Amino acid sequence: MSENKELWMRRMLIFGSLMVLISLAVSLVVYPRLPDKVPVHWNAAGEIDGWGSAFQGAFLFPLMMAAMLILLVFLPKVDPKKKNYSRMSKPYTIIVLVIMLFFMLIHFGSLGTALGYFNSFPSLIQLGVGALFVIIGNYMGKLKHNYFAGIKTPWTLANEQVWYKTHRMAGPLWVIGGLIFMAASFLPSQFLTVIVMIVIAVLLIVPIGYSYWIFKRLDKEE
Repeated sequence: MSENKELWMRRMLIFGSLMVLISLAVSLVVYPRLPDKVPVHWNAAGEIDGWGSAFQGAFLFPLMMAAMLILLVFLPKVDPKKKNYSRMSKPYTIIVLVIMLFFMLIHFGSLGTALGYFNSFPSLIQLGVGALFVIIGNYMGKLKHNYFAGIKTPWTLANEQVWYKTHRMAGPLWVIGGLIFMAASFLPSQFLTVIVMIVIAVLLIVPIGYSYWIFKRLDKEE
């Protein structure tokens, strides 16, 4: 089991590092052609609401990705539940790499928008966010009890059975939420903002409330 864990962690480090290096290489190539202002942040509707300098636009995301990779490789080593990572090395690695891929694509989209290559990037952002939720939701039920990855409430952390039941419920919920995100990406921005806020609220609040309810129910049974 430990060999399997090390294999997946190596894959995370290798493929994650490749994504960082590719992002950095693309930034170095296009940096001389970037305008003075580059989009670096988008609101819930996928509209640009934050700008940075050419340097920030070129290197902010690669640096964030590098820091994220280092952190997510390091955290399993210090988690008090680190033994459980050997039982969830595959889903943990896939989730980390999908998040890294999402940031890399956002980075490319930001550069492409600044260079005038994209006109419908907001829709692409919403599609990407939706796909991210779908993939994470698909693997959420396979995450084992730990302190860093997953739905961390006082009740999921206190009881492993509550953790399991909450993640098994939240997984399909996140998949449905992701599909709604993707479908909503084709709507006008005024409707999209409302839908995005509602979906995010549901995806966050429902698992929290469910974990509390399950905890109290199990407590009564004991």
